[in-house]
Amino acid sequence: MSVEGRYIYGFISTNEQKSLGFIGIEQREVHTFPYKNVAAVVSDLPLIQFDSLPKEILLRNLAVYQAVIEMVMKSHHIIPMKFGTILQGEKDLKKIVEKSYGRLVTSMKEMENKIELDVAVLWSDMETVLREIGEEEEIKRLKEEAVTKPADQVFEIKIELGKLVKDTLDKKREQCASQLLDVLKKDAENYHSHAVMDDSMIMNTAFLIDKDRQETFESKVDQLDKQYNGKINFRIVGPLPPYSFTTLEMKKVEFGELNEARQMLGLGEESTSLEIREAYREMSKKFHPDKYPGDQEAQKRFEKITGAYRMLSDYCQDAQCSFKETEVRDWIDVRELVVSG
Repeated sequence: MSVEGRYIYGFISTNEQKSLGFIGIEQREVHTFPYKNVAAVVSDLPLIQFDSLPKEILLRNLAVYQAVIEMVMKSHHIIPMKFGTILQGEKDLKKIVEKSYGRLVTSMKEMENKIELDVAVLWSDMETVLREIGEEEEIKRLKEEAVTKPADQVFEIKIELGKLVKDTLDKKREQCASQLLDVLKKDAENYHSHAVMDDSMIMNTAFLIDKDRQETFESKVDQLDKQYNGKINFRIVGPLPPYSFTTLEMKKVEFGELNEARQMLGLGEESTSLEIREAYREMSKKFHPDKYPGDQEAQKRFEKITGAYRMLSDYCQDAQCSFKETEVRDWIDVRELVVSG
């Protein structure tokens, strides 16, 4: 028999406990779980490891997660929780809402009346772009040189030519993206550039926009579209919740790993963040690999020390921290998700 957990979609400003309908993952009922004037948007769901699900089911659940958040967004400002966040039960849910209350209130105030618009920009005709690049003097010279060289030397020239084309294309993309960003960021509160998917994509950027400026921002995109006269294509996705700016994630730690990290830095069962930094500084001085040139074990030992410090620092963000087993096993926190580019 499966154990029921609590799946968290995000957080909204309300003190009401109410049902939002059977719209959740696995068609479960979505409802609010209030604490003071903040509520988690949740549904009961069997405890599962989302990263172990088959891709087809994972993508289906992701689509439902996004649909729930975007439905809630129509009537509330929502701070999204990272996809796949599920807690063991109501006790953990209550703990996480109470502990993160201050952070949630601050985030909601900062994101009030804000939306995210994602702008993707692509070359309209990649072949034309590559032909233009092919007219660059250095590229033309290498092409001509390849014609005159014997077969055994052509391969190396082609490799050099390929690298040069790629570098030129990247520079052309970066220059175009910079020009577009200079225009669009003027009407945005913030922006976050994501990695482009392939060589045909120029820009893939999330913009944080005040709701009242959405029309102005979109008209700027239309103006750019006309300015480039079909050479590039623009696609706007949104309005969305501020996924790229305020998505939260749950943090838990394994006692065994944390205890090993504590012992590696020579700390007691209670420490301050300052003591952790000082212990790391001392260990770094003593075991830095520069003091043991050519010793691979010294490098591995230093990496373990650094890893231990990062784990302890991530756990201990308060003035005083306990590493006792009973407290570590009960520890749970909510942090802002670092969105990769």
